[in-house]
Amino acid sequence: MSALRFRTWPITATSTILPQLQSMGLRLSAEDIDGTTANSSSKPTISEALVSVGSTGRGGTGSFISDTGLIITNWHVAHEAVRVASIKDEKDYLRDGFSANTQSEEIKSPYECWITTSCVDVSDKVLAVIKAEPDPLKRANAIRDCTQSIASSAQQDAEGVRCDVQEMLPNESYVLFTQTRLQDVRIVYSPPKSLGNFGGDTDNFEWPRHTADFALLRAYAAPDGSPAPYSEDNVPYKPRSSIVVSESGAEQDDFVFLLGFPGSTMRYAPASRLEFSDQVAVPAQVKDFGRKLEMISRHEKASPEAALKLKGIKKGLANEFKRCKGKLVMMRKLKLLEERKSEELDLIERVGDEAKVPLERLGEIYNEFKELSALDNALSALHGIYGGSALLAVGHFLNEFVNHEFAKPDHERESSYRERNIEMRVKYFNTRLDDVVQPFNCEDIAHAIEMASAFDELAGVAGIIGEDIEAAVKSSHEVLSANFEKAMRGDAEAIDTVRKDRFVLAAGSTYDVYVKNRDKEKALISERDELFAKIIELQRANAGEGVVFYPDCNGTLRISAGHVSGYNAADAVFHHPKTTIKGVMEKAADAKAGGGGGSDFDCPDRFVDLIGNQPALGDVPTCLLYSTDTVGGNSGSPVMNAKGELVAVNFDRQRQGLMNEYKWSKDYSRSIGVDVRYVLCLVGIYDDNKRVLNEMLRK
Repeated sequence: MSALRFRTWPITATSTILPQLQSMGLRLSAEDIDGTTANSSSKPTISEALVSVGSTGRGGTGSFISDTGLIITNWHVAHEAVRVASIKDEKDYLRDGFSANTQSEEIKSPYECWITTSCVDVSDKVLAVIKAEPDPLKRANAIRDCTQSIASSAQQDAEGVRCDVQEMLPNESYVLFTQTRLQDVRIVYSPPKSLGNFGGDTDNFEWPRHTADFALLRAYAAPDGSPAPYSEDNVPYKPRSSIVVSESGAEQDDFVFLLGFPGSTMRYAPASRLEFSDQVAVPAQVKDFGRKLEMISRHEKASPEAALKLKGIKKGLANEFKRCKGKLVMMRKLKLLEERKSEELDLIERVGDEAKVPLERLGEIYNEFKELSALDNALSALHGIYGGSALLAVGHFLNEFVNHEFAKPDHERESSYRERNIEMRVKYFNTRLDDVVQPFNCEDIAHAIEMASAFDELAGVAGIIGEDIEAAVKSSHEVLSANFEKAMRGDAEAIDTVRKDRFVLAAGSTYDVYVKNRDKEKALISERDELFAKIIELQRANAGEGVVFYPDCNGTLRISAGHVSGYNAADAVFHHPKTTIKGVMEKAADAKAGGGGGSDFDCPDRFVDLIGNQPALGDVPTCLLYSTDTVGGNSGSPVMNAKGELVAVNFDRQRQGLMNEYKWSKDYSRSIGVDVRYVLCLVGIYDDNKRVLNEMLRK
């Protein structure tokens, strides 16, 4: 069943797939790559150079490229760190770029980076809990408690360590991941937006690309090398492993592989789930994201400060908006739903009711999700998710914490409210409160109230917030900003204060509805996973020879491989796999002449002058196209050659590759990376930062 073939594997499977990787062109051993398994050798491995990077250690992928903690990732992954620094320093580093010529100039950021150090199978412990509890809701909560307990015991409040248990296959496989947590990450280099986001939304998910979507960060540690929060006394972190930067890049047909932390895929999804995504979930997201982007386009014009505060959610929403629209188009163009239905009919013909009964029940479950979707969307709006109102989001979170979860023993709380997770929640919501643009919040709150008014049980929200939404936002923003973190730390006075806030009270008025809906969905998902496991077991037992099953992606460390390769974009249209700086100049000139794209193709005058004075630079490659299997979360993944040297930094997929969440195809799935030669050109020639260039090249 071709739809079930995987082209991205857990890092722990490296030794299993090594013969296939070596037949494709790899010149390394499994011991050179995987440093997470118990039988790994004592020598440094490539996986130890990989980091998950973001404001809470998650968001994208990065990799160490020097023995002094230098990390390369994407411009769009570093975007939030650069945006926060821009607001703090009152300098628009997003627009103008940033280049630290000395170590002391490197800028403090809110980011962390996490290094995966071990993967341990804990399936027996979790499965014992699953088998002991027949009730779906109780089983879901039991799995939550079991996995949190395993992670907490492994972590034991160790400084600089994070442990989490991840489901690999539902009701079958669970793995404990341990990560070193580096909390002091600083900005070293970021190109200006006109290069780092060249092409903007116009070129997003398109090929050819000419985008310098890379940035450089540095991890710091205490003087003794141990992980530590930011301090002026900290020193550059010395990673156990780092990736060598290739000066020659890669060419057509070269073998490449990458490691990273891809988000979620649905490669095994039953037809009912695909249908729900196609008809309900994704169209709702397209509508919601489009509305918010239109709001942002108006409110960001109020001031440079408003624009900077809204840029974070704007960047994410614009990417998701186009990605969701592309997914709908490609799912229908490739007739994936019809293909999956055919596969399921074939399975039923072979095994009968053993497959028919669970597949029919899965269909019923997704029909129930459809019936819940309108209420679910209204509650989501009231909770400010997907870049909605920060006041609604904080109000909901605080209500659940101070009025319901805080009094419980830690081991009985919902996961987000357990002590081990509070710090990350505080960090996330503090940023949202710092970024409040009041007119945007007012409009989003009004929309949420309108959605809630369709349900009698939610209608009370309007009266609690009041008719003067602007006054409510201003007052609550001051109160919540001053008391949120204190309340989360258990301060009695702060808890008493936030309990009286109108957004916390509004969340309280809908809490019973929210819990009923949440628990209903929990139970349905728990039952779905049990049925899903049965179907996967049947598919595995009846799969053709050579079909290998691996877990869906879930944000944990993965490896994928392919070749530098173009593709047939349309009838008589072939796209070659490499672009050059000449293409940057052509797109910029065309836009300036009124040929389309507008400001998406603005180019710095200094860059134009540089290429004009040194025309040979026009032949420097800018981006590469290759056939690895990537999804969201692979942003920033190091793309390496057969020897494990960095040749590009992954940042996107072309439009046809938007189907990767559901299916990989050798014909149309292509990923896009910034060519390392463009990176070196910008750092070393355009910005003349010899300090960083020499560090990258180990000179």
